[in-house]
Amino acid sequence: MKCMLRSIILSLFLLLITLTAAYSAEIDDSTVFVDAFNAFQQKDYLLAIEKCEQLNQAFPDSPLRDVTLLLIARASLKAGDNARAAKSAFLFSTEFPDSSLKTSVEEELKVLAGRHRKGEVLAADKALQSAARKVSSERIARERAAELKLEMERTAKAKAEQDRIARLKQEEERRERERIIAEKLAKANIKVAIAIREGAGAVPVGTTGSLPIEITNNGKSSEEFMFTVTAPKEYEAILAKTEKSDEAVSRLQLAVGESFRGFVVFKMPSDMVDGHRSAVTIRAASAKFSDINFHKDAVLISSAPLVRAVAKLAKPKVTSGERLRYRVTVLNVGSLPANNLTVRLQLPPQIEFISAPDFSFRQESNGIIAIKIDQVDIGKLSEIGLDVKIRDDVTIGQELRGHVEVINESLQRKESFNASASVVVRAR
Repeated sequence: MKCMLRSIILSLFLLLITLTAAYSAEIDDSTVFVDAFNAFQQKDYLLAIEKCEQLNQAFPDSPLRDVTLLLIARASLKAGDNARAAKSAFLFSTEFPDSSLKTSVEEELKVLAGRHRKGEVLAADKALQSAARKVSSERIARERAAELKLEMERTAKAKAEQDRIARLKQEEERRERERIIAEKLAKANIKVAIAIREGAGAVPVGTTGSLPIEITNNGKSSEEFMFTVTAPKEYEAILAKTEKSDEAVSRLQLAVGESFRGFVVFKMPSDMVDGHRSAVTIRAASAKFSDINFHKDAVLISSAPLVRAVAKLAKPKVTSGERLRYRVTVLNVGSLPANNLTVRLQLPPQIEFISAPDFSFRQESNGIIAIKIDQVDIGKLSEIGLDVKIRDDVTIGQELRGHVEVINESLQRKESFNASASVVVRAR
């Protein structure tokens, strides 16, 4: 009986190992993330969360963790799970405090993360919440009634006092009131409508963008206006007559009903991450009355490729002298195709490079292998396979971890990623 039990336990153990190995071989962190990204794009937020959690469970050390945390936060927010959104946004800010992606985080997520950091409980008991709301509503109603009554009494007293003062000083203040009324009337007659046509979408990094603008004098007299455009300095934003002009319009006389049709021209910096948002304000001030001004706000959104690279050996456990495949996956989850990429791979010193049979490559003097990729489209990935060999003199238990750089030659941008680690084990 004991022998039979040991046999059954051993069989179950071997089956578990087989299933675990098969599961690890079937899924891949970059592929799972692309699935999650595309699910989010299709507004299937629960599926996006499920895929991201699957990725985090199966690949806790994935170089995609930063974008995965952000995607979980955004999808959870869309799905109404504020607790999950807050936790994920907080983990992102804690684990990646220097990430360039932090400027693309929505303000609502920042607020939720802050509440999470303070220890607030974002999910409440509905029954208790309803009871508390009823009590609060009744109290607020009573307070509002008392405040309204008190305000009415104060208003009545103030009006009576104002009437008394007005009767006493009516004659001596008549001329001053007339002067003030005349000035207020003149200011009230100054009216400007500023219209900006937004909706053209994000502007590719490294290019010049423009917002069509129309400024109309809706006042009752011809007026001179001074114009300013407020935006981050690196945008070099100006108000111009044409969308290609670099000459700013700063002062203009407009007749009654006359419109100025121009453009807010700006340069989208090449170092902005995909989806970066910056505010721009267009202001028209009266040249006659400095306190009379009108403004219109808009948002400038950048469009850029967002490249990530995953590099690893074909399996997590290797033996000395073993020949196997080293794979580099480059994926683009931005809003623009990634063009003219150079992938520079630094293999661990315990690994000997043999060849890259499907790619042209260049071996640099410091042992780095450089490979060109012409383009990675939005939501797609490109895979590079290298034939390598584990050196014969490696030590059992030694960790092998490489490094990969992806250089966008078009944007002059370089990003670095650590490769997934493998461990040297004893050959069977």
